[in-house]
Amino acid sequence: MPPARPSRIVYRIKSASQSTTSLSENDDEYPSKSAFFSRDDDPPPVTPAQWSSPRSNHTSTRPPMTHLPPEILINILRHLHSPRDLYHSMLVSRAWCECAVELLWHRPALTRLSTLVKIITILNLPDQSFTYARFIKRINFLFLGPDLTDVLFARLAQCDRLERLTLVNCSAISEVALLRVLTRLPNLIAIDLTGVVETTDKVISGLTSASKHLQGINLTGCKHITDEGVLSLARECSLLRRVKLSGVEQVTDASVSAIAKACPLLLEIDLNNCRHITNTPVRDLWLHCPHLREVRLSHCSELTDAAFPTPTKARDTTLPLIIPRASDELPPLVLPKQLGHLRMLDLTGCALITDDAVEGIVSYAPKIRSLVLSKCSLLTDRAVESVCLLGRHLHYLHLGHAVNITDRSIKSLARCCTRLRYVDFANCLLLTDMSVFELASLPKLRRIGLVRVSNLTDEAIYALAERHSTLERIHLSYCDQISVMAIHFLLQKLHKLTHLSLTGIPSFRKPELQQFCRQPPQEFNIVSHGSL
Repeated sequence: MPPARPSRIVYRIKSASQSTTSLSENDDEYPSKSAFFSRDDDPPPVTPAQWSSPRSNHTSTRPPMTHLPPEILINILRHLHSPRDLYHSMLVSRAWCECAVELLWHRPALTRLSTLVKIITILNLPDQSFTYARFIKRINFLFLGPDLTDVLFARLAQCDRLERLTLVNCSAISEVALLRVLTRLPNLIAIDLTGVVETTDKVISGLTSASKHLQGINLTGCKHITDEGVLSLARECSLLRRVKLSGVEQVTDASVSAIAKACPLLLEIDLNNCRHITNTPVRDLWLHCPHLREVRLSHCSELTDAAFPTPTKARDTTLPLIIPRASDELPPLVLPKQLGHLRMLDLTGCALITDDAVEGIVSYAPKIRSLVLSKCSLLTDRAVESVCLLGRHLHYLHLGHAVNITDRSIKSLARCCTRLRYVDFANCLLLTDMSVFELASLPKLRRIGLVRVSNLTDEAIYALAERHSTLERIHLSYCDQISVMAIHFLLQKLHKLTHLSLTGIPSFRKPELQQFCRQPPQEFNIVSHGSL
């Protein structure tokens, strides 16, 4: 009876679309990695690499470690995060080399242009020990940026097993080079084209025709992209989970609606500064993408309450139904079920939304962790009372320029959302020391923005100093009534404080304090300055 064959370990490949929404995630282990992609590492191959040409087998006595099944040896070697350690393990024996070489090559670290040149030289050698080009699964050009030329980039077309590609700010790459490489990557899962200015609809069409399994694409700042390119994504890539179109100003309702209807697995969408977007495609996102986790609609200034779910109480027979305004021409939006996965929503600058929109959002998405409502100037205390229903789930809240909110709602907020870590009430002119007294009681608060909250006095500063040991950043610019003595007391108490903003406070304009000032950034505007 023949001996039983050892069982093989099969490693599950984690999806590139896995998402996290923590704002404090640590990516220091791989500093060259784009934050757009999954935080999880690719698992190693389950079989040893094959030599590119036959090699003679040595029959000499081998040490016991070389008898380990390759599956186990690979699982051990994958814990060596240092490329130098992996390189040395390749020199131990033939078996170790076969198991380590693919781990070493699957994500080359390209921190310098000279490293890229060396890699390309090896890939083009006529006599290679292994077919190295087929080992490369991830390439990140984040550190090379404009130094990456067409000649160098085109040499990577042979890496046909590439799964993730980061081309952030590689502005020197032409449309021709992009087409030459991206149309030869059938295994591509995620691509980041942020700042690649020559990205066109033709490039996106070529990419989607080759990469049918694409799950993530970042087109931030690609101003040549129009609806044609986005529609090709909707037609060819139904597995999309992350789509980032920030600053793609030519995109309109038609292509965003197509993405919403064709990609039901969508987790994240970024439409920041897509100023032509109106209510209809946003409604389609709520209706057709139940798994959404992050939605960014900053400065989509055409949005009104009709873009968001109708508050559940509006369906109560004891209350009158909300009748849409004639300008909306859309019925109230009632969703079949809650958006239980939504964790992040950014509505900065959506100045037409009212308390009803916030109430509807919270009633259908009760687990939002990060909510940005900056410059939504029509919001009142009723919106904040709705936000209170998020309770312990809410960690980050930005209400800058919500000029109508008062101490009453902030008191409720501090007592309901006890896990808040970041709050910003810049330019909330009706707030007083009472709001700060309540916010100071939050046990996890790290950052607080109170720029231009001109009613604040030293009593608010003393409250922050006495009741907080977690604060790291405080913004108090243009709070005219604050004294030097109160700030001195604050600095004595808050040992974790790393940033303190005191711009424009009269008591700090003394010559002896000017030595601690720094020059404002180039984009500083004394009129609009007022949020973190």
